[in-house]
Amino acid sequence: MSQHPSESFAHFAVGDRLPAWSVIAVNDAVDSGNPIHEDSAAQRHGFGGGLVAGVTTYGYLLHPVVAVFGVDFLRRGASQVRLRSPIYAGENLQVSAKVGAVARDALSLDIEVSNDSGTVCALGAAQLPARIEAGRALPPIAPLSSMRRAATPEALTADPVLGTLRVSQSSAEAAAFNAAAGDALDCYDNLIHPAWLLRQANILVDRSVAVGAWVHTASEVRHLGVATPGETIVVRGEVVSLSRRKGHDYADIDIFIEAGQPLMRVMHTAIYRMGER
Repeated sequence: MSQHPSESFAHFAVGDRLPAWSVIAVNDAVDSGNPIHEDSAAQRHGFGGGLVAGVTTYGYLLHPVVAVFGVDFLRRGASQVRLRSPIYAGENLQVSAKVGAVARDALSLDIEVSNDSGTVCALGAAQLPARIEAGRALPPIAPLSSMRRAATPEALTADPVLGTLRVSQSSAEAAAFNAAAGDALDCYDNLIHPAWLLRQANILVDRSVAVGAWVHTASEVRHLGVATPGETIVVRGEVVSLSRRKGHDYADIDIFIEAGQPLMRVMHTAIYRMGER
């Protein structure tokens, strides 16, 4: 089922399934600075233990798609993930993807991540190529302040631009990240994993806002290109919408990631201030 950019999607049919994948969940964000990934803090908020990061789950969800469509998807595809139920370290996850719609030159997939009890922990979708949408102005380039703003609607409304983060990942770090993710796809041998790129959105939030324990709930990602270890990755973001639901405060954050060329455009949704239980 490998796909070349010049090939059509005519040999796919609605309901066709991509090869399934399973992985043991790893909590690789214990030292991220977000207490929600630590057992004691997560339990205070009613969870069974430290949460596996949503960006890690996003990486699991992408595996079947990248396994079939390869780097082409990372250059011109789109994906969405919505976190529905907590995932804990050591859980055996099953990732399944099936064709939801197909045309000669476009394909969309429906994706699920479930655990051994049958609970659907995350829902996702993917499209190749990405749909063309009306463009929003990119988040401005701005200094990353050493003083984090308060995690309040007032502070985020007054100062919505999160600043600009510059990071890099060495070849050894990239290999270690892929190994921890259980993702041994050949196409990642000299590429930075998309889950690591999306993780930088979380780091930008942590560096910019005094959030305490917070929860990533969803992301919409436009894949625009690939990066190799050693490149400088530039991440900028801006809060574009705030809301309150079920006692929690939510933010939609527009993230743009580049490395001399565009890599990702992300709408990142998070509970930045959790309500009292």
